[in-house]
Parts: sequence; C-alpha cells; structure tokens
Amino acid sequence: MTKKWHELTALQLGDKIAQGEINPVELTQYFLTRIKEKDPDKKIYVRLTEERAMKEAEAAKVRADRGERLSPLDGVPISWKDLFDTAGVTTEAGCQLLEGRVPEADAECLTRATRAGLICLGKTNMPDLAFSGLGNNPWTGTGPNPHDTETDRVPGGSSSGAALSVYHGLAAAGIGSDTAGSVRIPSAWCGITGLKTTHGLISLEGSVPLSPTQDTVGPLTRDVADANALCAILSGKPAADLEGASLTGVRILKATTVFDDLVIPEIKEALDVALDKLRNAGAEIVEGPVPAFKDVLDTCNRLGYPGMLEGYALYGDMIRENPDRIASAIGKRFMAGENFTAAQAIQLGFALKRLTKEYVEQVADFDLVVGATQPDIPPILEKLYEDNDYYIEMALMSISLTRLSNLLGLCATSLPAGFAKGFPVGMMLMAPGYQEGKLLRLSKAVEDALSA
Repeated sequence: MTKKWHELTALQLGDKIAQGEINPVELTQYFLTRIKEKDPDKKIYVRLTEERAMKEAEAAKVRADRGERLSPLDGVPISWKDLFDTAGVTTEAGCQLLEGRVPEADAECLTRATRAGLICLGKTNMPDLAFSGLGNNPWTGTGPNPHDTETDRVPGGSSSGAALSVYHGLAAAGIGSDTAGSVRIPSAWCGITGLKTTHGLISLEGSVPLSPTQDTVGPLTRDVADANALCAILSGKPAADLEGASLTGVRILKATTVFDDLVIPEIKEALDVALDKLRNAGAEIVEGPVPAFKDVLDTCNRLGYPGMLEGYALYGDMIRENPDRIASAIGKRFMAGENFTAAQAIQLGFALKRLTKEYVEQVADFDLVVGATQPDIPPILEKLYEDNDYYIEMALMSISLTRLSNLLGLCATSLPAGFAKGFPVGMMLMAPGYQEGKLLRLSKAVEDALSA
C-alpha cells in the first residue's frame, strides 16, 4: 500500500514517530521526493534545504530511538517562507533587489523550531518583499490556486508557497508571515487553516521586514491543533489546552461594519450556513457594528498605511535606484509612501493605539468577532499582468478585511467554512491581542462544529 504520510497532520506524524511507526529519515525523504515530483518548476519551493533536512532527520531518529524527543513535533518536516533567514542559504524574500542575499544565521523563530526538532525542508515562494495579498511573482513564477483546474488563479499571498506546500502535501505545515493578511489570505483561498499571531508574540529577528510594527509570524496548517503546537514552539509560550473545547455559552459577534459592504453574496450565504452550525453547537451569535473597523480604515486613508510608510522607509531608495528589480506594481505601492510626511506617520501610530483601545471596548461583551476572511474569490492570474488598474483593485480587495486585525493589534485565525462559486470560504475569528490561548481553544470548537 502506498504511504499517505502527506495526508496526516503534523501532530499525527509526530505521534507516529514517537510510537516508532515512522522513521524521521524516511519521512523527510518522502516529502523531499514529493516536492521534486509535484513542484518541478519550483513555483512552490524556490529552493530546498535538502542536506540540512536529512541531517536534522538523522538526529531526530536517534532521539526517537532513545526516547529523548524534544517536542511533539520532533522529526516532522515543515516549510519556511523565503523571508526567514536560513544560515548559508539564499534568502531573497521573492525580490530581485535582494538577489543573492545569503544570511549568516537562522532567524530566531527558525532556531526555536530547530531546537524543538522540526525539520526544515526548504524555502517557499512569495511576492516581492511580502507586499501583496495576491501571491503572484513575475520573477519566481506563481503556483496556481488548486481549486480552478481550467484557469490559473492566484493562491493568495504573501505566504503563497507556504499555503500551497501544505495543501499539496509537500510539507506537514508551513511557516509564513502576516502583515495585512498574508497568512490568512492564502489559507482561505486554498482551504486550509491559518493563524495570525499578535505582533510581538513571535520574534521577527532574522526575518526580512516589510512593516516592523505590523509584521507577524504565523503557521499555515491542516488543523487548529497543529497551529496551536507550532505557535507554542515558535513563541516559547505554553500551548493552549484544546481538550473539551466547546461553543456552549460562547458569545460571537458577526461584524457588519466593512464586511457587509465588501463581501459578495455567495460568500455571505456560505458564511451564514457555517454560522448556523456554530449556533447548533451552542454559540450565541449576534450581528452588529464594530465602529473601530471603519474608523481605522478612514484614519489610514488619511495618514497612510503602515506597510506602505514603513516599506518606503526601508526600501524606497533601493527601488528608486533599481526600479527594474522589483515587480512594477509593487514598486509603485512602495513609492506611494513618499507622499506622506513624518508627522503623519507619527500621528498614525498614536491613532492606531487609540483605536485598538476603542475596539476592545466595543467588543468587550463578546468572546469572538467573526467575518469572512476574503470578500471575493481569487482573481485570474494573467489578467493581473495585463491590467495594472485591475491589479491594484484586486490587491486592495485581498487585504480589505484581513488588514483590520493587523491595524488593531488583534490575533486571528482563518478556518475553512464551506465553498462559494467553487472556491473555499474562510471564516475569520478575531480576538484582542495576546489572547491566542482563548482564540485557539474557541477555534478548535468552531472547527469541530463546522466538521460535524
């Protein structure tokens, strides 16, 4: 019988390693072979770290044989977005501006994962400097969305390769980053689970920055339990207790502000069906406004968005000197930052802190706030290159809902919650910052209700 290890969750693989049913060396070689067979054009993985992976797998086998495993995921192979520094391995963040960049040390989150025994399979694809929720990259190529077999559509970004590596069974999980939705967008459009952590929970040291005040590290996984386990390893914080997670008595606010204006009818309908399942599982669901959502967008429209302002401060000079070394549409988005003043950027920082406090007050009576992760289905890839106006429209669409969590300092998950027009629908669950434990426990309860 053909081994189906790629269909198991990371924790299931870890358990089989612990029981002696899976050899980490064979498991790692299994994934490496699948990657070479399923991704020959390197549109998902821009490069493998094969030598490192096999050495790590051999060490994991020794530990497993001795009963000295470092964590429940010791010996489990995962992928890493190509903005996390990997010692001695090219790390270019999808951008020709950084072509040939080879860091001397691992990113801190990769170091934590390695110390827990996780195996680094390689670096996954992404758009230039993570500044796109669409996931396309004209330089490295783009892995198509797996849910349209006739027309190439975007997978979502910027953790595009990370999501595809999980969906196609080319890694047990993927580690990505989320500045305005870059973990949750591809998770939603590919139909997997994504966790956007609170800014600061997981170290950004050794990751190529886009917006240092907004960037976050997060896992893309097959289920909530895997996301929980990886979050604990990467953050150094205890994992949430998911045992017995229930929606009984849980109060959920279905946000109407912004969401009602942007989400297409088919996705609204699918989300309503999913919410009925949560009601049947004991949740109380109330529809209502969240004024801070509109206020934060209005503020950013006036003072600038952090990703644009900070990205311009980081890369504006490089782009000005080498405009042909970055995708033109993304380069233009960065350079729009020169239209704002330093005073406006400082005002924005003050305003975001105030609005975050207002948000917490507005939703204090609820355990979770929910809404669609994405307002529409993924756009056609070819059209993005043919029509710059269309690209901008779709780029803004892709982050229109997810960026709310980043701007207001929240943590959030995206869970598969049905289909609309043939594509997966993501349900986004939001909680105030540093409430990952509660968020993950309730996300597990939601996951169970949706699969019942």
